[in-house]
Amino acid sequence: MTNYEGKDEHRTSNVERPMSNEKQTSNTERSANVSLSSSFPIQYSMLDVRCWTFFMFLLLLLALPSISYTKTLTVGTDYATVGAALEKAEDGDVIEVMQGEYKENFKINKSVHLKGIENPVIIASKGNIIEISKPDVIIEGLTLTYDNADLATSDTAIRILKGADRVTVRNNQLLNIMFGIWNLDGKDLLLENNTIVSRKELGKHKRGNCINLTGSQSVRILDNSMNHCRDGIYMELCHDATVVGNKIKNSRYAVHTMWVDRGDFSNNTAHDNLVGLAIMYTDHSRINDNLSFGNRTHGLLLIQSLRGEIKGNTVIGNTKGIFLYNSVYNELIANLVMNNQLGIHNWGGSEDNTITGNSFIDNEVQVKYIARHNQKWDNNYWSDYIGWDMTGDGIGDNQYESNSIVDYILWRFPLAKVLYTSPSLQMLWMLEKQFPVFEVPKVIDSRPAMAPLHAEWKNLKIKYSSYMPERIYGDIEKLPHMPGGGY
Repeated sequence: MTNYEGKDEHRTSNVERPMSNEKQTSNTERSANVSLSSSFPIQYSMLDVRCWTFFMFLLLLLALPSISYTKTLTVGTDYATVGAALEKAEDGDVIEVMQGEYKENFKINKSVHLKGIENPVIIASKGNIIEISKPDVIIEGLTLTYDNADLATSDTAIRILKGADRVTVRNNQLLNIMFGIWNLDGKDLLLENNTIVSRKELGKHKRGNCINLTGSQSVRILDNSMNHCRDGIYMELCHDATVVGNKIKNSRYAVHTMWVDRGDFSNNTAHDNLVGLAIMYTDHSRINDNLSFGNRTHGLLLIQSLRGEIKGNTVIGNTKGIFLYNSVYNELIANLVMNNQLGIHNWGGSEDNTITGNSFIDNEVQVKYIARHNQKWDNNYWSDYIGWDMTGDGIGDNQYESNSIVDYILWRFPLAKVLYTSPSLQMLWMLEKQFPVFEVPKVIDSRPAMAPLHAEWKNLKIKYSSYMPERIYGDIEKLPHMPGGGY
């Protein structure tokens, strides 16, 4: 009994004996570790935490916008010349040129903003005054000129070299220069609100172009004023150009383009030049809302212009208003052609054009059309139309026809103009109208308007009444790049 009871007591004491403190702590930590491991299966050391913190800091720095540290260098106080400031400048810096005169030529090979304060004057004796070889340069607020009359034929106020893209030239005066701004193969140039005057004392063929561009793409030429240039704006192989709001006078060509596709030539003013706008060898040009008056030969000259839009132009007091040569699939709409010796000259296979909604008013000869077939130009106004409107719908009941036998004689034999008012020519003209035995290709408008289609025509005629062309059928000055003898 006693032994059995002892064994039972011993067994009971073994079961109920409490765990020691050390074992309790060990089990608690094990339980805690199991719980943490289920939430965080990977254990990180302090080194791992530091690496992750550094990595997140780098990501934060990369996410922040880049901070550029630019400085302003001042010519006239801190530096004696622009060239000296350029040596210390870095990309993105601003160089302010204070009022005064600076005699120097310099090259810009950094992307800087050159800014004139109160119109400083930079004077050179010869060569290029400013030469730019780096993109993203801005030049504004300067007057550039020469103090020497003996300039080389290629001396240029601002020469933008190949590779210098996105250059801006604005609010400058380039005076007494040969070439004003010259660029080769640039992209996205902005030439805005500059005044450019070439050498008045030289003949127009010996001057330089105020703006001369070759291979320049997507250039914008806006609101500039040009005077006494060879060509105000000359462009060759320059596609997608915007030429808007410029004023050009006393030059050979106001605007002269060769192989310039998809150009926008709008709201420009050209007067007292040899030619107003000359758009040659182009496709999909927009030639809209220009004013061309008092030019010695052509107001608007289109040679091999394809699929162009010529709309809303005012062409007054030129020898020839609009000239088309080998130009097809164009739309000539809503133009005012008035007081020119020859309103519109259509030649060299210029067919399949849409010519409608125009007003041809008081041109000595309204149309000179040379081709093999008649052309239909409906819904225009012709001031020499002799017809009536019995229905009162504003449209003439009889069609308008151009090109009489008399016109043909005068075009083929210019000296016959002395007989223009003679009874013989007048009798021939009347007989042709009554008995159309001889036919020549002509323009026919089957719906001629009875009243001008431009409400402002009277005011414009008075305003530009002093611009009266001198010759009617005689020769006019030969022009370069012109086919058929250059007239």
